[in-house]
Amino acid sequence: MEMLKLLRQSIDYVEQHLHLPIEIEDIARSAMSSKYHFQRMFHAVTGVTVTQYVRNRRLTLAAQELAGTDRKVIDVALKYGYDSPSAFTKAFQRMHGVTPLEAKKMNVKLKAFPRISFQIQVKGETEMNYRIVEEMGSTVIGISITIHKDAYSEIPVFVEGIWSNGIHDQINGLIGKPAGSLLYGYHFDFDEDGSKRYLMGAKLPEGKQVPDELMVLHVPDQTYAVFDSRETIPDGVDIGLGILDVWKRIYSEWFPSTSFEQVEGPCLEKYYWVDDSHQESICEVWIPVSKK
Repeated sequence: MEMLKLLRQSIDYVEQHLHLPIEIEDIARSAMSSKYHFQRMFHAVTGVTVTQYVRNRRLTLAAQELAGTDRKVIDVALKYGYDSPSAFTKAFQRMHGVTPLEAKKMNVKLKAFPRISFQIQVKGETEMNYRIVEEMGSTVIGISITIHKDAYSEIPVFVEGIWSNGIHDQINGLIGKPAGSLLYGYHFDFDEDGSKRYLMGAKLPEGKQVPDELMVLHVPDQTYAVFDSRETIPDGVDIGLGILDVWKRIYSEWFPSTSFEQVEGPCLEKYYWVDDSHQESICEVWIPVSKK
């Protein structure tokens, strides 16, 4: 597929420039993508950020040079973009567990971060339901956290916490919804290091005052690609498990096969109970997009 071909082109570009100054904008341009879309796509497909990948590849090659040649540490540090031996040593030790000088010794274990290759599995047994929606902007209130590593593990713990401590229904009461109503999730403030913010909340009704402990998020007018799934909720199991698979398929299957790309703005997760039994929910992922 065209997108996978372009992702491979971006890796070729990175590999050719590891010993030169390199900017994410240039890598994204090699894949004919915007910087924002490329970073989100790359992270979702590979599990690492563009910045992490470049750093890991440079430190992998640096270790090979130190272990296999008599080159000086300062020369290797400068070749791979480090302005000082101390900065290089710190980054090198964080990845390899040894200093650059120790790496020059025999029988020292080093780590290798291989070049990424992109492949696609053609499954086809499960269709993806989506629609394109024009949505007016809104003001949202809720409670938020910073996701540092794994959203799939950090968000469920966070959501369980606000259900247990009463904040979830405090927000429901403020917006005039019954206790137990499902709030929406908002992913925003994506950073190049892979961190982002996640807010659980809802649209703020006009004239309502916001308590100090809650956050206000402004969501602009956007065009969204909206994906949905249904899941049955066994007793004692948190909602939202099925939506994790939806996220994965959006980046691994849908984006590579369409002419859309992601644009800046919060991504939404919307949850609805199918009926009053609270045994089945509809989960939607809303991603701001534009035509390439």
